[in-house]
Amino acid sequence: MKLVTAEEMRSLDEEAIKKIGIPSIVLMKNAGLKTAQVIEKEYSPLKGKYVGIFCGPGNNGGDGMVVARHLFNYGIKVKIFLLGKKEKLKKDAARNLAIAEKMDIFIKEITSSEDVEFLKNELKEAEVVVDAILGTGSRGAPRGLMKEVITLINTCSKNILALDIPTGVDADTGEVAGEAVKADYTVTFAYPKRGLYLYPGMDYAGRIKIVDIGIPSTPEEKRIKSELLTSSDISKDLFYRKPSSHKGSFGHLLVIAGSEGMTGAASLSALAALRMGAGLVTLGIPESLNPILEIKLTEPMTLPLPETKEKTLSYRAFEKIKKFSQKCKAIALGPGISGHKESKELVSMIIKRLNIPLVLDADGINALSGQVSLLSKYKAPLIITPHPGEMSRLLKISLEEVQKDRIKSATTLAKKAGAIAVLKGARTIIADKEGNSWVNSTGNPGMASAGVGDVLTGIIGGLLAQGISPLEAAKAGVYLHGYAADLAIQKKEEMSLIASDILAHLPEAIRRIKSEYC
Repeated sequence: MKLVTAEEMRSLDEEAIKKIGIPSIVLMKNAGLKTAQVIEKEYSPLKGKYVGIFCGPGNNGGDGMVVARHLFNYGIKVKIFLLGKKEKLKKDAARNLAIAEKMDIFIKEITSSEDVEFLKNELKEAEVVVDAILGTGSRGAPRGLMKEVITLINTCSKNILALDIPTGVDADTGEVAGEAVKADYTVTFAYPKRGLYLYPGMDYAGRIKIVDIGIPSTPEEKRIKSELLTSSDISKDLFYRKPSSHKGSFGHLLVIAGSEGMTGAASLSALAALRMGAGLVTLGIPESLNPILEIKLTEPMTLPLPETKEKTLSYRAFEKIKKFSQKCKAIALGPGISGHKESKELVSMIIKRLNIPLVLDADGINALSGQVSLLSKYKAPLIITPHPGEMSRLLKISLEEVQKDRIKSATTLAKKAGAIAVLKGARTIIADKEGNSWVNSTGNPGMASAGVGDVLTGIIGGLLAQGISPLEAAKAGVYLHGYAADLAIQKKEEMSLIASDILAHLPEAIRRIKSEYC
Protein backbone atom coordinates (compact mmCIF):
# COMPACT_ATOMS: atom_id res chain seq x y z
CA MET A 1 0.00 0.00 0.00
CA LYS A 2 1.46 3.33 -1.11
CA LEU A 3 2.26 5.98 1.52
CA VAL A 4 2.35 9.57 0.25
CA THR A 5 4.03 12.78 1.29
CA ALA A 6 2.11 16.05 1.29
CA GLU A 7 3.81 17.05 -1.97
CA GLU A 8 3.01 13.72 -3.63
CA MET A 9 -0.64 14.08 -2.57
CA ARG A 10 -0.71 17.63 -3.94
CA SER A 11 0.62 16.36 -7.29
CA LEU A 12 -1.97 13.59 -7.42
CA ASP A 13 -4.73 16.11 -6.68
CA GLU A 14 -3.42 18.46 -9.33
CA GLU A 15 -3.21 15.72 -11.94
CA ALA A 16 -6.81 14.66 -11.22
CA ILE A 17 -8.05 18.26 -11.39
CA LYS A 18 -6.01 19.75 -14.24
CA LYS A 19 -5.12 16.82 -16.49
CA ILE A 20 -8.12 14.55 -16.01
CA GLY A 21 -10.64 17.31 -15.45
CA ILE A 22 -12.25 16.35 -12.14
CA PRO A 23 -13.36 19.62 -10.49
CA SER A 24 -11.71 20.20 -7.12
CA ILE A 25 -15.09 20.84 -5.53
CA VAL A 26 -16.16 17.32 -6.57
CA LEU A 27 -13.16 15.83 -4.75
CA MET A 28 -14.05 17.93 -1.69
CA LYS A 29 -17.66 16.81 -1.88
CA ASN A 30 -16.57 13.14 -2.11
CA ALA A 31 -14.19 13.51 0.85
CA GLY A 32 -16.89 15.08 3.02
CA LEU A 33 -19.57 12.58 2.04
CA LYS A 34 -17.36 9.54 2.68
CA THR A 35 -16.32 10.95 6.06
CA ALA A 36 -19.92 11.65 7.06
CA GLN A 37 -20.79 8.05 6.21
CA VAL A 38 -17.93 6.80 8.40
CA ILE A 39 -19.04 9.00 11.32
CA GLU A 40 -22.67 7.93 11.00
CA LYS A 41 -21.65 4.25 10.99
CA GLU A 42 -18.89 4.27 13.60
CA TYR A 43 -20.61 6.41 16.23
CA SER A 44 -24.20 5.28 15.65
CA PRO A 45 -26.81 6.06 16.84
CA LEU A 46 -26.23 9.79 16.38
CA LYS A 47 -29.65 11.00 15.31
CA GLY A 48 -30.66 13.87 17.57
CA LYS A 49 -27.17 14.07 19.08
CA TYR A 50 -24.61 16.81 18.66
CA VAL A 51 -21.43 16.80 16.53
CA GLY A 52 -18.99 19.72 16.73
CA ILE A 53 -16.89 20.36 13.62
CA PHE A 54 -13.77 22.53 13.84
CA CYS A 55 -12.86 24.01 10.48
CA GLY A 56 -9.79 25.91 9.37
CA PRO A 57 -9.77 28.43 6.53
CA GLY A 58 -8.33 26.07 3.89
CA ASN A 59 -9.41 22.98 1.99
CA ASN A 60 -9.40 20.79 5.10
CA GLY A 61 -11.95 23.18 6.58
CA GLY A 62 -13.95 22.97 3.36
CA ASP A 63 -14.03 19.18 3.73
CA GLY A 64 -15.34 19.69 7.26
CA MET A 65 -18.18 21.87 6.02
CA VAL A 66 -19.25 19.18 3.56
CA VAL A 67 -19.21 16.70 6.45
CA ALA A 68 -21.43 19.09 8.41
CA ARG A 69 -24.11 19.36 5.78
CA HIS A 70 -24.34 15.61 5.20
CA LEU A 71 -24.56 14.89 8.94
CA PHE A 72 -27.22 17.62 9.13
CA ASN A 73 -29.18 15.78 6.45
CA TYR A 74 -28.94 12.59 8.51
CA GLY A 75 -30.85 14.34 11.30
CA ILE A 76 -27.78 14.99 13.45
CA LYS A 77 -27.36 18.27 15.29
CA VAL A 78 -24.27 19.95 13.83
CA LYS A 79 -22.28 23.02 14.81
CA ILE A 80 -19.37 24.45 12.84
CA PHE A 81 -16.61 26.27 14.71
CA LEU A 82 -14.57 28.26 12.22
CA LEU A 83 -11.06 29.26 13.27
CA GLY A 84 -10.96 32.71 11.68
CA LYS A 85 -13.22 35.08 9.81
CA LYS A 86 -15.69 33.89 7.16
CA GLU A 87 -14.42 36.44 4.64
CA LYS A 88 -10.95 34.85 4.74
CA LEU A 89 -12.20 31.64 3.09
CA LYS A 90 -11.61 31.21 -0.64
CA LYS A 91 -12.74 29.08 -3.55
CA ASP A 92 -14.18 25.66 -2.65
CA ALA A 93 -14.09 26.24 1.11
CA ALA A 94 -15.99 29.53 0.69
CA ARG A 95 -18.58 27.86 -1.54
CA ASN A 96 -19.22 25.11 0.98
CA LEU A 97 -19.44 27.63 3.81
CA ALA A 98 -22.11 29.50 1.82
CA ILE A 99 -24.08 26.26 1.37
CA ALA A 100 -23.88 25.52 5.11
CA GLU A 101 -25.15 29.02 5.89
CA LYS A 102 -28.10 28.64 3.53
CA MET A 103 -28.97 25.35 5.26
CA ASP A 104 -29.09 27.25 8.58
CA ILE A 105 -26.31 25.16 10.10
CA PHE A 106 -24.91 26.83 13.22
CA ILE A 107 -21.57 28.53 12.46
CA LYS A 108 -19.46 30.27 15.09
CA GLU A 109 -16.28 32.20 14.30
CA ILE A 110 -13.50 31.51 16.81
CA THR A 111 -11.23 34.54 16.80
CA SER A 112 -10.40 35.28 20.46
CA SER A 113 -9.73 33.69 23.83
CA GLU A 114 -13.29 34.63 24.84
CA ASP A 115 -14.53 32.40 22.01
CA VAL A 116 -12.37 29.58 23.35
CA GLU A 117 -14.06 29.97 26.74
CA PHE A 118 -17.42 29.63 24.96
CA LEU A 119 -16.27 26.31 23.52
CA LYS A 120 -15.69 24.64 26.89
CA ASN A 121 -19.36 23.94 27.56
CA GLU A 122 -20.02 23.24 23.89
CA LEU A 123 -17.46 20.46 23.76
CA LYS A 124 -18.78 18.80 26.90
CA GLU A 125 -22.09 18.32 25.12
CA ALA A 126 -20.69 17.02 21.82
CA GLU A 127 -20.93 13.30 21.12
CA VAL A 128 -18.25 13.57 18.42
CA VAL A 129 -15.73 16.31 17.62
CA VAL A 130 -14.36 16.54 14.07
CA ASP A 131 -10.90 18.01 13.44
CA ALA A 132 -10.90 19.73 10.03
CA ILE A 133 -8.54 22.53 11.05
CA LEU A 134 -5.34 21.93 9.07
CA GLY A 135 -4.60 19.46 6.28
CA THR A 136 -1.51 17.70 5.00
CA GLY A 137 0.27 20.85 3.87
CA SER A 138 0.73 22.36 7.31
CA ARG A 139 4.16 22.45 9.00
CA GLY A 140 5.47 23.35 12.42
CA ALA A 141 3.80 23.70 15.80
CA PRO A 142 0.32 25.26 16.03
CA ARG A 143 0.44 28.55 17.93
CA GLY A 144 -1.76 31.10 19.62
CA LEU A 145 -5.48 30.59 19.34
CA MET A 146 -5.14 27.37 17.37
CA LYS A 147 -2.98 25.87 20.10
CA GLU A 148 -5.60 26.83 22.70
CA VAL A 149 -8.35 25.19 20.67
CA ILE A 150 -6.36 21.97 20.16
CA THR A 151 -5.66 21.75 23.91
CA LEU A 152 -9.35 22.22 24.60
CA ILE A 153 -10.38 19.56 22.07
CA ASN A 154 -7.99 17.04 23.61
CA THR A 155 -9.12 17.90 27.15
CA CYS A 156 -12.88 18.06 26.73
CA SER A 157 -13.81 15.66 23.92
CA LYS A 158 -14.66 11.98 24.26
CA ASN A 159 -14.74 11.01 20.56
CA ILE A 160 -12.38 12.81 18.17
CA LEU A 161 -12.24 12.14 14.44
CA ALA A 162 -9.61 13.83 12.23
CA LEU A 163 -9.92 14.56 8.52
CA ASP A 164 -6.93 13.39 6.46
CA ILE A 165 -4.41 13.85 9.31
CA PRO A 166 -4.71 15.16 12.89
CA THR A 167 -3.88 18.87 13.12
CA GLY A 168 -0.33 19.32 14.40
CA VAL A 169 1.03 16.05 12.96
CA ASP A 170 3.54 16.36 10.11
CA ALA A 171 2.13 14.46 7.13
CA ASP A 172 5.58 13.39 5.89
CA THR A 173 7.44 12.39 9.05
CA GLY A 174 4.85 11.93 11.80
CA GLU A 175 6.66 14.61 13.81
CA VAL A 176 4.64 16.45 16.46
CA ALA A 177 6.45 19.73 17.02
CA GLY A 178 4.03 21.06 19.65
CA GLU A 179 0.35 20.62 20.43
CA ALA A 180 -1.57 18.20 18.18
CA VAL A 181 -5.08 16.80 18.05
CA LYS A 182 -5.12 13.32 19.58
CA ALA A 183 -7.76 11.60 17.48
CA ASP A 184 -9.22 8.18 18.14
CA TYR A 185 -10.13 7.87 14.45
CA THR A 186 -8.64 9.38 11.29
CA VAL A 187 -10.33 9.30 7.89
CA THR A 188 -7.65 9.90 5.27
CA PHE A 189 -8.39 10.64 1.63
CA ALA A 190 -7.31 8.67 -1.47
CA TYR A 191 -3.90 7.55 -0.13
CA PRO A 192 -2.60 7.13 3.43
CA LYS A 193 -0.09 9.77 4.49
CA ARG A 194 3.34 8.73 5.76
CA GLY A 195 2.91 10.58 9.05
CA LEU A 196 -0.07 8.41 10.00
CA TYR A 197 2.14 5.31 10.10
CA LEU A 198 5.25 6.79 11.73
CA TYR A 199 5.71 7.61 15.40
CA PRO A 200 4.81 9.81 17.13
CA GLY A 201 2.12 10.65 14.55
CA MET A 202 0.66 7.17 14.77
CA ASP A 203 -0.11 7.75 18.45
CA TYR A 204 -2.29 10.71 17.43
CA ALA A 205 -4.11 9.07 14.52
CA GLY A 206 -6.04 6.34 16.31
CA ARG A 207 -7.76 3.94 13.93
CA ILE A 208 -7.13 4.81 10.30
CA LYS A 209 -9.70 4.56 7.52
CA ILE A 210 -8.66 5.21 3.92
CA VAL A 211 -11.55 6.37 1.72
CA ASP A 212 -11.75 6.64 -2.06
CA ILE A 213 -12.64 10.18 -3.17
CA GLY A 214 -12.51 9.54 -6.91
CA ILE A 215 -8.85 10.18 -7.75
CA PRO A 216 -8.07 7.69 -10.56
CA SER A 217 -4.86 5.70 -10.85
CA THR A 218 -2.35 7.63 -12.98
CA PRO A 219 1.35 7.43 -13.94
CA GLU A 220 2.01 9.84 -11.07
CA GLU A 221 1.18 7.01 -8.64
CA LYS A 222 4.15 4.99 -9.86
CA ARG A 223 6.51 7.73 -8.69
CA ILE A 224 5.46 7.32 -5.05
CA LYS A 225 8.55 6.06 -3.20
CA SER A 226 7.15 4.74 0.11
CA GLU A 227 4.89 1.83 0.95
CA LEU A 228 3.41 0.22 4.04
CA LEU A 229 4.94 -3.26 4.40
CA THR A 230 2.18 -5.86 4.77
CA SER A 231 1.93 -9.64 4.35
CA SER A 232 1.12 -9.18 0.66
CA ASP A 233 4.67 -7.87 0.16
CA ILE A 234 6.24 -11.15 1.27
CA SER A 235 7.37 -13.18 -1.73
CA LYS A 236 5.51 -16.48 -2.09
CA ASP A 237 8.71 -18.07 -3.45
CA LEU A 238 10.03 -17.97 0.10
CA PHE A 239 7.73 -20.83 1.12
CA TYR A 240 8.22 -23.22 -1.81
CA ARG A 241 10.34 -26.31 -1.17
CA LYS A 242 10.77 -29.24 -3.53
CA PRO A 243 10.07 -32.69 -2.05
CA SER A 244 13.58 -33.72 -3.10
CA SER A 245 15.22 -30.91 -1.09
CA HIS A 246 18.12 -31.52 1.30
CA LYS A 247 19.97 -29.27 3.74
CA GLY A 248 22.33 -28.13 1.03
CA SER A 249 19.36 -26.81 -0.92
CA PHE A 250 18.82 -24.02 1.60
CA GLY A 251 22.27 -22.62 1.96
CA HIS A 252 24.96 -22.31 4.59
CA LEU A 253 25.16 -19.17 6.74
CA LEU A 254 28.27 -18.11 8.63
CA VAL A 255 27.39 -16.02 11.69
CA ILE A 256 30.37 -14.09 13.06
CA ALA A 257 29.41 -12.94 16.53
CA GLY A 258 30.09 -12.91 20.23
CA SER A 259 32.73 -11.97 22.78
CA GLU A 260 33.14 -12.60 26.49
CA GLY A 261 29.79 -11.79 28.12
CA MET A 262 27.99 -11.69 24.76
CA THR A 263 27.46 -15.35 23.93
CA GLY A 264 23.69 -14.75 24.03
CA ALA A 265 23.81 -12.44 21.02
CA ALA A 266 25.75 -15.05 19.06
CA SER A 267 23.45 -17.95 19.93
CA LEU A 268 20.23 -16.00 19.25
CA SER A 269 21.42 -15.01 15.77
CA ALA A 270 22.47 -18.55 14.88
CA LEU A 271 19.24 -20.13 16.12
CA ALA A 272 17.11 -17.51 14.34
CA ALA A 273 18.81 -18.32 11.04
CA LEU A 274 17.96 -22.00 11.44
CA ARG A 275 14.37 -21.21 12.45
CA MET A 276 14.12 -19.12 9.28
CA GLY A 277 14.99 -22.14 7.19
CA ALA A 278 18.73 -21.98 6.50
CA GLY A 279 19.99 -25.49 5.79
CA LEU A 280 23.25 -25.07 7.69
CA VAL A 281 24.48 -22.47 10.16
CA THR A 282 28.02 -22.17 11.49
CA LEU A 283 28.74 -19.78 14.34
CA GLY A 284 32.20 -18.18 14.26
CA ILE A 285 33.21 -17.12 17.77
CA PRO A 286 36.36 -16.36 19.81
CA GLU A 287 38.07 -19.72 20.36
CA SER A 288 37.97 -19.63 24.17
CA LEU A 289 34.17 -19.30 24.04
CA ASN A 290 33.77 -22.37 21.86
CA PRO A 291 33.20 -24.83 24.76
CA ILE A 292 30.37 -22.62 26.07
CA LEU A 293 28.62 -22.44 22.70
CA GLU A 294 29.15 -26.17 22.06
CA ILE A 295 27.17 -26.85 25.24
CA LYS A 296 24.61 -24.11 24.69
CA LEU A 297 23.76 -24.94 21.07
CA THR A 298 22.78 -28.22 19.48
CA GLU A 299 21.83 -27.50 15.87
CA PRO A 300 24.32 -24.78 14.82
CA MET A 301 27.94 -25.78 14.21
CA THR A 302 30.77 -23.68 15.61
CA LEU A 303 33.98 -22.29 14.17
CA PRO A 304 36.58 -21.32 16.82
CA LEU A 305 38.44 -18.21 15.68
CA PRO A 306 41.67 -16.50 16.81
CA GLU A 307 41.02 -14.05 19.63
CA THR A 308 42.57 -11.20 21.58
CA LYS A 309 43.62 -11.55 25.22
CA GLU A 310 40.28 -9.90 26.10
CA LYS A 311 38.47 -12.84 24.41
CA THR A 312 37.24 -10.81 21.47
CA LEU A 313 37.71 -11.61 17.79
CA SER A 314 41.19 -10.80 16.48
CA TYR A 315 42.06 -9.49 13.03
CA ARG A 316 44.06 -12.75 12.74
CA ALA A 317 40.70 -14.53 12.31
CA PHE A 318 40.32 -13.11 8.81
CA GLU A 319 42.16 -15.81 6.86
CA LYS A 320 40.19 -18.58 8.56
CA ILE A 321 36.92 -16.71 7.92
CA LYS A 322 37.88 -16.13 4.28
CA LYS A 323 38.64 -19.80 3.71
CA PHE A 324 35.53 -21.05 5.50
CA SER A 325 33.23 -18.54 3.76
CA GLN A 326 33.95 -20.16 0.41
CA LYS A 327 31.54 -22.94 1.37
CA CYS A 328 28.84 -20.48 2.56
CA LYS A 329 26.10 -18.56 0.76
CA ALA A 330 26.01 -15.57 3.15
CA ILE A 331 27.52 -14.04 6.29
CA ALA A 332 25.89 -12.32 9.26
CA LEU A 333 28.44 -10.13 11.04
CA GLY A 334 28.37 -8.09 14.23
CA PRO A 335 26.17 -9.22 17.13
CA GLY A 336 28.16 -8.92 20.33
CA ILE A 337 31.64 -8.80 18.76
CA SER A 338 32.61 -5.81 21.00
CA GLY A 339 34.29 -2.50 20.19
CA HIS A 340 37.82 -3.86 20.58
CA LYS A 341 40.35 -2.33 18.21
CA GLU A 342 41.26 -5.68 16.65
CA SER A 343 37.62 -6.66 16.21
CA LYS A 344 37.02 -3.38 14.38
CA GLU A 345 40.02 -4.09 12.18
CA LEU A 346 38.56 -7.51 11.37
CA VAL A 347 35.30 -5.91 10.26
CA SER A 348 37.17 -3.54 7.96
CA MET A 349 39.12 -6.44 6.43
CA ILE A 350 35.91 -8.36 5.77
CA ILE A 351 34.30 -5.34 4.11
CA LYS A 352 37.36 -4.65 1.95
CA ARG A 353 38.27 -8.19 0.94
CA LEU A 354 35.30 -10.56 0.94
CA ASN A 355 32.74 -11.05 -1.81
CA ILE A 356 29.69 -12.78 -0.33
CA PRO A 357 26.17 -11.53 0.61
CA LEU A 358 26.44 -9.91 4.04
CA VAL A 359 24.19 -8.73 6.86
CA LEU A 360 26.01 -6.14 8.98
CA ASP A 361 24.63 -5.41 12.46
CA ALA A 362 25.41 -4.07 15.93
CA ASP A 363 29.14 -3.86 16.73
CA GLY A 364 29.85 -4.57 13.07
CA ILE A 365 28.16 -1.24 12.25
CA ASN A 366 29.82 0.58 15.15
CA ALA A 367 33.20 -0.54 13.86
CA LEU A 368 32.57 1.58 10.77
CA SER A 369 31.11 4.69 12.42
CA GLY A 370 31.40 7.61 10.03
CA GLN A 371 32.83 5.38 7.26
CA VAL A 372 29.82 4.95 4.97
CA SER A 373 32.11 5.33 1.94
CA LEU A 374 33.84 2.09 2.95
CA LEU A 375 30.52 0.25 2.88
CA SER A 376 29.90 1.43 -0.68
CA LYS A 377 33.00 -0.49 -1.76
CA TYR A 378 31.71 -3.87 -0.62
CA LYS A 379 31.74 -6.17 -3.64
CA ALA A 380 28.60 -8.22 -2.89
CA PRO A 381 25.00 -7.59 -1.77
CA LEU A 382 24.90 -5.86 1.61
CA ILE A 383 22.17 -5.33 4.19
CA ILE A 384 22.86 -2.91 7.07
CA THR A 385 20.58 -3.09 10.15
CA PRO A 386 21.29 -0.19 12.54
CA HIS A 387 19.18 0.95 15.44
CA PRO A 388 18.84 4.76 15.69
CA GLY A 389 21.98 5.20 17.81
CA GLU A 390 24.08 3.17 15.38
CA MET A 391 22.58 5.09 12.46
CA SER A 392 23.52 8.35 14.19
CA ARG A 393 27.13 7.29 14.56
CA LEU A 394 27.34 5.85 11.05
CA LEU A 395 26.00 8.97 9.31
CA LYS A 396 27.57 11.42 11.79
CA ILE A 397 24.25 13.10 12.54
CA SER A 398 22.38 13.54 15.83
CA LEU A 399 20.01 10.93 17.19
CA GLU A 400 17.26 13.58 17.06
CA GLU A 401 17.88 14.09 13.36
CA VAL A 402 17.67 10.35 12.71
CA GLN A 403 14.35 10.03 14.52
CA LYS A 404 12.85 13.26 13.19
CA ASP A 405 12.67 11.79 9.69
CA ARG A 406 13.29 8.05 9.81
CA ILE A 407 12.52 7.48 6.14
CA LYS A 408 15.02 10.13 5.11
CA SER A 409 17.68 8.64 7.41
CA ALA A 410 17.19 5.14 6.00
CA THR A 411 17.17 6.22 2.37
CA THR A 412 20.25 8.40 2.93
CA LEU A 413 22.20 5.44 4.30
CA ALA A 414 20.99 3.12 1.53
CA LYS A 415 22.06 5.57 -1.18
CA LYS A 416 25.46 6.36 0.37
CA ALA A 417 26.29 2.72 1.06
CA GLY A 418 24.75 1.33 -2.13
CA ALA A 419 23.01 -1.22 0.08
CA ILE A 420 19.72 -2.19 1.69
CA ALA A 421 19.26 -0.24 4.93
CA VAL A 422 17.05 -1.45 7.77
CA LEU A 423 16.50 1.26 10.39
CA LYS A 424 15.20 -0.61 13.43
CA GLY A 425 12.79 0.77 16.00
CA ALA A 426 9.09 1.51 16.28
CA ARG A 427 7.95 1.17 12.67
CA THR A 428 11.16 -0.27 11.22
CA ILE A 429 12.09 1.29 7.86
CA ILE A 430 13.60 -0.63 4.93
CA ALA A 431 15.21 1.39 2.13
CA ASP A 432 17.05 0.66 -1.09
CA LYS A 433 19.65 2.70 -2.96
CA GLU A 434 17.03 3.91 -5.49
CA GLY A 435 15.26 5.85 -2.72
CA ASN A 436 12.34 3.45 -2.24
CA SER A 437 11.24 2.72 1.31
CA TRP A 438 8.89 0.43 3.20
CA VAL A 439 7.38 1.11 6.63
CA ASN A 440 6.83 -2.10 8.56
CA SER A 441 3.32 -2.68 9.92
CA THR A 442 4.17 -5.36 12.50
CA GLY A 443 5.79 -5.25 15.93
CA ASN A 444 5.03 -3.86 19.38
CA PRO A 445 6.73 -2.08 22.33
CA GLY A 446 7.66 -5.40 23.92
CA MET A 447 10.43 -5.65 21.33
CA ALA A 448 12.41 -2.98 23.19
CA SER A 449 14.46 -5.71 24.82
CA ALA A 450 18.03 -7.04 24.64
CA GLY A 451 18.68 -9.62 21.94
CA VAL A 452 15.70 -8.76 19.74
CA GLY A 453 17.95 -7.19 17.11
CA ASP A 454 20.21 -10.25 17.15
CA VAL A 455 17.21 -12.41 16.26
CA LEU A 456 16.46 -10.13 13.29
CA THR A 457 20.06 -10.42 12.08
CA GLY A 458 19.78 -14.20 12.09
CA ILE A 459 16.41 -14.18 10.34
CA ILE A 460 17.64 -11.95 7.52
CA GLY A 461 20.92 -13.88 7.26
CA GLY A 462 19.02 -17.16 7.07
CA LEU A 463 16.97 -15.83 4.16
CA LEU A 464 20.05 -14.54 2.34
CA ALA A 465 21.68 -17.96 2.68
CA GLN A 466 18.66 -19.49 0.92
CA GLY A 467 19.27 -17.32 -2.12
CA ILE A 468 16.51 -14.79 -1.41
CA SER A 469 17.36 -11.36 -2.87
CA PRO A 470 18.65 -8.81 -0.33
CA LEU A 471 15.57 -6.58 -0.61
CA GLU A 472 13.13 -9.48 -0.29
CA ALA A 473 15.16 -10.94 2.58
CA ALA A 474 15.04 -7.63 4.44
CA LYS A 475 11.31 -7.13 3.84
CA ALA A 476 10.33 -10.68 4.76
CA GLY A 477 12.72 -10.76 7.72
CA VAL A 478 11.51 -7.51 9.23
CA TYR A 479 7.84 -8.34 8.74
CA LEU A 480 8.08 -11.87 10.17
CA HIS A 481 10.24 -10.68 13.07
CA GLY A 482 7.56 -8.19 14.12
CA TYR A 483 4.72 -10.61 13.42
CA ALA A 484 6.29 -13.26 15.65
CA ALA A 485 6.50 -10.65 18.43
CA ASP A 486 2.83 -9.77 17.89
CA LEU A 487 1.88 -13.43 18.22
CA ALA A 488 4.01 -13.74 21.35
CA ILE A 489 2.19 -10.95 23.21
CA GLN A 490 -1.11 -12.71 22.65
CA LYS A 491 0.15 -15.08 25.34
CA LYS A 492 2.51 -12.83 27.30
CA GLU A 493 2.48 -9.24 28.51
CA GLU A 494 4.45 -6.77 26.37
CA MET A 495 6.68 -5.88 29.30
CA SER A 496 7.62 -9.55 29.75
CA LEU A 497 8.56 -10.21 26.12
CA ILE A 498 12.14 -11.39 25.56
CA ALA A 499 14.08 -12.21 22.43
CA SER A 500 13.69 -15.98 22.76
CA ASP A 501 9.89 -15.53 22.78
CA ILE A 502 10.14 -14.08 19.27
CA LEU A 503 12.31 -17.01 18.26
CA ALA A 504 9.74 -19.44 19.68
CA HIS A 505 6.85 -17.83 17.75
CA LEU A 506 8.67 -17.48 14.44
CA PRO A 507 7.44 -20.88 13.12
CA GLU A 508 3.82 -19.88 13.77
CA ALA A 509 4.35 -16.52 12.05
CA ILE A 510 5.77 -18.32 9.02
CA ARG A 511 2.91 -20.84 9.02
CA ARG A 512 0.27 -18.12 9.07
CA ILE A 513 1.84 -16.12 6.27
CA LYS A 514 2.35 -19.28 4.24
CA SER A 515 -1.33 -20.20 4.67
CA GLU A 516 -2.27 -16.98 2.85
CA TYR A 517 -0.56 -18.33 -0.27
CA CYS A 518 -1.00 -22.10 -0.06
